Amino acid sequence: MEHAGTDYWVWVGNELFDTRRDTVARVRSDVIFFDSERMLIESEPGPYRFRARATTGDGRVFTMSQNGLTVGCLDSDCDGRTYTLRRTSVWRKERHILDADGDIVAHIRPLISGRVEVHPGAAWSDLPLIDAVFLSWGCVLVDSPVRRPRM
Repeated sequence: MEHAGTDYWVWVGNELFDTRRDTVARVRSDVIFFDSERMLIESEPGPYRFRARATTGDGRVFTMSQNGLTVGCLDSDCDGRTYTLRRTSVWRKERHILDADGDIVAHIRPLISGRVEVHPGAAWSDLPLIDAVFLSWGCVLVDSPVRRPRM
């Protein structure tokens, strides 16, 4: 992932910033924009089931869904790369994102203010940028205590 020296990212509303306050990504009208990528997002944040799906302009598909009765554990497939997004406690909305080998690639920390922090894990450098953006936005959709404005 091309972000050496970045301590962490933060979603503020529909924009993702690095620690220098440079924009990493933004969401507008259910489309995630970053670098030259565009991902159309569809999500089902219903009370009994959470699912999200993103499709890139060239047809790559990214999915996230709960794998049980609660959203405590989510499974994600990012164009063939698999991840598990597991809450760190039943009492908190913080999550670890684990890759297929079980290594922590990121730690997601939703705040009461609605901001959602993305902290690097031990395997952060192995996480493709597109996966990091999709996975962190999925956590905003399912865990953020503040409703995002639709633009």
